[in-house]
Amino acid sequence: MPNGTVCQLVKLPVVVGETAGSVTVENITCPPEAVKKVDHIDVVVRDLEADPVFTAPTKEGVCNSPKATVHFGDPQCGNQPREIRKINIHGTVHKQIFYVDKDDHVRHMSEDIDFTKAITLSPPLIVLEPQNVEIDFRNVDVNVSFDLPRPTRIQQVVDVSFTLKIVEQTQLFVSVFPNGCEPTATLGIQDETFEDWIGNCPAQWQCVNVCPNPYGRTGQAAQLGCCPTLPAGMSRNVPDVLPGTAYELTFWARSVEVPRDPCDFTLVAQIQFLDAAGNPTGTVQQTITSQQLSDTYRQFRVNGTPAPEGTASAIVSFTFTPQPWNTCAALLDDVTFGQVGV
Repeated sequence: MPNGTVCQLVKLPVVVGETAGSVTVENITCPPEAVKKVDHIDVVVRDLEADPVFTAPTKEGVCNSPKATVHFGDPQCGNQPREIRKINIHGTVHKQIFYVDKDDHVRHMSEDIDFTKAITLSPPLIVLEPQNVEIDFRNVDVNVSFDLPRPTRIQQVVDVSFTLKIVEQTQLFVSVFPNGCEPTATLGIQDETFEDWIGNCPAQWQCVNVCPNPYGRTGQAAQLGCCPTLPAGMSRNVPDVLPGTAYELTFWARSVEVPRDPCDFTLVAQIQFLDAAGNPTGTVQQTITSQQLSDTYRQFRVNGTPAPEGTASAIVSFTFTPQPWNTCAALLDDVTFGQVGV
């Protein structure tokens, strides 16, 4: 390999989603004696935990949650990607209540209130390996308000707000240069098989209306048109493109069709060359109609085109444009972009 490159397997935390949430805990406390006033209440949250609930589609139906009871004949998920549709939050509110008794002495009592809440994710998050999913709590904030309607009743409202960060521990092979890197032209996109995702977008790509699909040509595929009546797109910037050098884009595509329902869309594969300031220097593209695709993968090629003078980078993009009555989506897999003959 060039420059002493070696391939190393590393484990990386990939953030697949982030959402804000809150829990309101209300209760009435009856102190052991008459209270003239509540001086203050100190509140902390303990044992705050989050449990994801998984579901996933299969060819036969819908997979059970890994925590659910599995009955004979139920579809099995195996190693398919799964969706996190809901997160169950639970924890304990620990309170230190300081009050003034009838003799004007400051007294103290404590209490623990357990709570649970289910947070629904919309849209759901797709993960590849549910057993490697971790959920972290960030920016946890606690506020308390109280009232003393009677000397023997303390009404309290505790608001707990937080941010949930959903992380999937993923193993990736990365190129390592023990002797350092030498400046050279980029290798472009080498056989992108869409196995690594951040949320609903492949790593290093920008996406709209895209999601992973388990029926790839090799492994997974990128599905354009998860909502088939809305436009979809994927794009990726490729740096260090050399002017005067011929580049080529190849990819495999197929359609996801609903029997007896209309299928009418176009898929445009485009290479846009840019100068150092980000201004276009040239564009080459190929338009594919839904009639050219079927449920079997077919390879397409945007033939080698020399990058114009002044080119410094390129944007490789795929644009899905449906008619309002369209019910089909397009799958992409095994995308390659680079110099011709390299």
